[in-house]
Amino acid sequence: MIRVHCRYLTTAPDRQKLSLGGILTTNSVLRHMNAVRCLRVLRRDVPLSRADIARELNVTRATVGNSIKQLLAENLVIDLNESAEANGAGRPGALVSLNPAGAYFIGLDISSAEINAVLIDFSMRVVAKRIVSIADRYHDPKRVIELLAALPKELVDVSKVRASRVRGVCISAPGIVRDGKIISAPWLSWRDVDVVSAMSEAMKPSLPLQICNDAVALASAVAADSSESDLSDVLLLLLAQGIGSAHLRQGRVVEGAHGLGGEVGHMVMGAQPGMAATHTFEILAGYQRFLPFIENAVPIPEGLAKLVTLEGSPALDEALNEWALGLATGILNLIHILDPKTIVLGGPLAVLYPKVAERVESLLSENLVHGFNVPPISVARFGGDGAAIGAAALLRESLFDLPELPAV
Repeated sequence: MIRVHCRYLTTAPDRQKLSLGGILTTNSVLRHMNAVRCLRVLRRDVPLSRADIARELNVTRATVGNSIKQLLAENLVIDLNESAEANGAGRPGALVSLNPAGAYFIGLDISSAEINAVLIDFSMRVVAKRIVSIADRYHDPKRVIELLAALPKELVDVSKVRASRVRGVCISAPGIVRDGKIISAPWLSWRDVDVVSAMSEAMKPSLPLQICNDAVALASAVAADSSESDLSDVLLLLLAQGIGSAHLRQGRVVEGAHGLGGEVGHMVMGAQPGMAATHTFEILAGYQRFLPFIENAVPIPEGLAKLVTLEGSPALDEALNEWALGLATGILNLIHILDPKTIVLGGPLAVLYPKVAERVESLLSENLVHGFNVPPISVARFGGDGAAIGAAALLRESLFDLPELPAV
């Protein structure tokens, strides 16, 4: 099963609180483990009978029956009216599946322009969304955190979901994140901001909180939407104001020695180290060059999406050509360094990639060292909501985590 480990989670007790049934005791570990194993089988979104699950897990039907009873009590699965066809002797069994309304998760993605907030259900469907402009206040962490703290209740109110079924909030941020803090977020001008502590104090009612890097959040959304073979070796690029990345191998993020791997946006694309102020990958290939084509009142993801249909603009064509050159140069370097099997693009700017795909892939083919091939490049289906959905998906993933066995 695919697991994308977020290197920027909060503390272990916070993760336990999000697990099925709350904090575990030693006596409940085995029952919990069996229930989670059943849940992991059902995550494929294919209804199964209890007998099907028992065969797949190689356990008794009684064990599965007890686990499904627990999951039904937690509202995480539902019994379907239809029945599975009998396979050999015995009566057909009622099918069970994940309950989309059994659990909800909130993702809040921050940029210097806006906060993108989503509420997803257990099937990862977005049931509520809010975009709040912070272009005039992004540099002030206190004001931004006040807005962040108000959004969970707004999402719950507008969606009319049961507040008790909301499992938590995860914040996605563009920068280096560790132990609940944003250590460095250059696009926000934030350093050493304890977001989780400040949010906990400001948010009423309180919910479990996590924070993660935005590219890792997007990786979580892609992982939840993919099969294991799809994630054997993937370079995921988050194209936004800056550029973040997550290199996935066998479904796991390659973190680096200090947990900071993936900050490819800061890659200097010039001959001198001092060119880091003007010639980084994210300066040359972020969405800044497209802002003049977006109306002031339009959220940036929506404005970028509108540019897809805009034709006959020489200025936009020139901007796209310059962007293609910057994007191709950065990807060229990353292919030589990482040799990924596939590349997945996400974030609000990825919507424009089809307009330059032929140009970028031609530049890559012409300039790669002999022996390298251009890997398949695709666009994640989440659009500009990818990081927010992925942040929420990280919380969802905790329900599929097997508990650690207690020390003997």
